[in-house]
Amino acid sequence: MNRQIAVEEWVGETRAAIVENGQIVELHFDRWSEQGQRAFAGELFLARVRKVEGALNAAFVDLGRGEPGFLPFGKAGRPSGLHEGAAIPVRVTREAFAEKGPTLTLAERDVSGDAPQLIEADANLAERLLRRYPEAEAIWADEAGIDISAAIEAAMTSRIPIPGGGVLIIEPTSALTAIDIDSAGRTAKAGRKLALDLNVAAMPEIARQLRLRGIGGNVVVDCLHLRAQPDRKAVEGALKRALKADPARIDVLPMSPFGLIELVRQRTGRSIAEVINDGQTGLASAETLALTALRGLEKEAMANRATQLVLRTSAKIALWLEADSIGWRAAMTDRIGPRFALESRQDVPRDFMEVVAAR
Repeated sequence: MNRQIAVEEWVGETRAAIVENGQIVELHFDRWSEQGQRAFAGELFLARVRKVEGALNAAFVDLGRGEPGFLPFGKAGRPSGLHEGAAIPVRVTREAFAEKGPTLTLAERDVSGDAPQLIEADANLAERLLRRYPEAEAIWADEAGIDISAAIEAAMTSRIPIPGGGVLIIEPTSALTAIDIDSAGRTAKAGRKLALDLNVAAMPEIARQLRLRGIGGNVVVDCLHLRAQPDRKAVEGALKRALKADPARIDVLPMSPFGLIELVRQRTGRSIAEVINDGQTGLASAETLALTALRGLEKEAMANRATQLVLRTSAKIALWLEADSIGWRAAMTDRIGPRFALESRQDVPRDFMEVVAAR
């Protein structure tokens, strides 16, 4: 397999895509706003035990940032000397997602100092991904012609075309993710063979979308109706084969007589939607919109190197930028020089942004 890690660095965030045989299969983000606020996989902390939960055979610990971490004891049970208030070295094995804090493991390290505190920071995004995929080649996305923005936009849509016809409709809910295979009205005319062919053709795209979007937990796939048991088995087999390339652990149940396939995909971190969207509204967050505006400013500055520029945005975006909690002004000045200004616009859509030449 030809695997690449395509990286792009912008003011405010680094983004990366895992590309396998020319197709983007994973998207990753490293935002400046989260530095010092989140615990990243691989980092070592001297943590403080907040609460021991005997019923869970685990403890919740304070890392000094973000949600309390979850430390399972495993089959060996509660370690000797671990009690509420104790300072213990832990390593992050899975980052926080949704309302759940990071998952931890006890670290075999002799660490002293005040708890809680970060002892060993992890590497940058590209190095973390290279550790996960050591055989991959790290490349710059722009030099390879890989459009990460387009991939992110596609990963946020609810309708995805199926090769050969039909569409997938992906609808996340609080309890599960529902995926519907829509034939666009062709099955009634073409009958059993088209239903089988469309179901089978949909499975590789379903597997890719689960991994691309970082979807975890319960997933229900609503297939086109198939009466024959051999046909249902063929679709199940197509899905299981497609899922083999996914590094996450996935359990798949047999297709029901009603054409439903249930599966559970291991949560390895936040989904794309959790990074991009505001948790309350489900719309792109102010930070996401602001970072998009900064990319637009930087691109225009690179294309017109001698021009004074004005970044015009909605009031919502301008408010986030004016706070400058990530130091974007100084970073942008280092990259393109002090030749830009910010202008807030009223009575425009919340995602409004444009870059124009100063008059």
